[in-house]
Amino acid sequence: MRHALQAAHVLLILLLVILPAAAHVPVLPGDHTTLATAVKIQDPAVSYAIYSTLHEAGEAHYYTVDLQKGDPLRFSVSTPVEGTFAPWLVIAGPGVVQQGTVPKTVGVPAGDHAAVIPGIRPAVADFEPFTPIAGFRTVNYSATAPADGTYVIAVYTPGEGGPYTLAAGTLESFSPIEWVRVPVDVIGIRLWQGQSPLLIGGPYLAVLAIGLLFFSMRQRRERIIPAARIGLIAGLLFLGSGVATLLQIGIALQLAPAGPLIVVPLVLAAIALGAGAAAVRASVKAGDSTPGRFRLLMLVVGVVGLVAWAGVIIGPVLAFVAALLPKQTWL
Repeated sequence: MRHALQAAHVLLILLLVILPAAAHVPVLPGDHTTLATAVKIQDPAVSYAIYSTLHEAGEAHYYTVDLQKGDPLRFSVSTPVEGTFAPWLVIAGPGVVQQGTVPKTVGVPAGDHAAVIPGIRPAVADFEPFTPIAGFRTVNYSATAPADGTYVIAVYTPGEGGPYTLAAGTLESFSPIEWVRVPVDVIGIRLWQGQSPLLIGGPYLAVLAIGLLFFSMRQRRERIIPAARIGLIAGLLFLGSGVATLLQIGIALQLAPAGPLIVVPLVLAAIALGAGAAAVRASVKAGDSTPGRFRLLMLVVGVVGLVAWAGVIIGPVLAFVAALLPKQTWL
């Protein structure tokens, strides 16, 4: 157990060092096809990754952000799909120098000038380690706000539609709720990307089926305490997270070359697999150990899961439940 705790400690330190270089707060917005329904970017400094889909030629999606003179005005647009889809970016606001011609179907506030940046598809996709996912970056815009005021950002397609990501801001900062819910947001991102529910959930289902089958065979030979059953499911969900992350890395590498930041999802996968293996082993041997040792390990596993986004939230919750079950359940 001591070695498992030491390994978890080292991996968490490594994760906290490298993750800020790659993390964006994910956003999956609702309707934002008019200026009136534009999505407001709450904090212009925070790094957001907004995932949405343009469905037809001429369609535009709108976002607004309040800036002061000299604030960074930095946005990029990318798409995960192959083909010719190349979304544009239009930025309008006080003091913006007119650049290009605003498409007829894009709305701009009265009196504002706009910079129009056509989308150009690169030959090779970038590897985004946070999700992980491969993305073709079609626009990369960087400037400073020329005046105080509200700026309108429109993502537009002159031709075919498709999914896109709008990246904004530079400061990697999460609220506790945003951090904890990342695994749920990632499921939404996978669906946005076009992946099937079976591909997304397959690793979890496969690991759960194999693990529960093994545990049921063991249960025929000896009594298994309730805490161990719960701890086992938690551990299997952690293992499923690790397998799912490795699968998504493989999918992304089909389009994008691996760079140094590939270490981010690899560390996340290693943490999930390590924590899952520790939880499964502790659950299988729970009857031979003291309740205190088992509970401490499950508490550590739960914390690791929340920090490293392993177990799709359910895993860490079950680990905490296994650790906090009443003493009489051990009898």
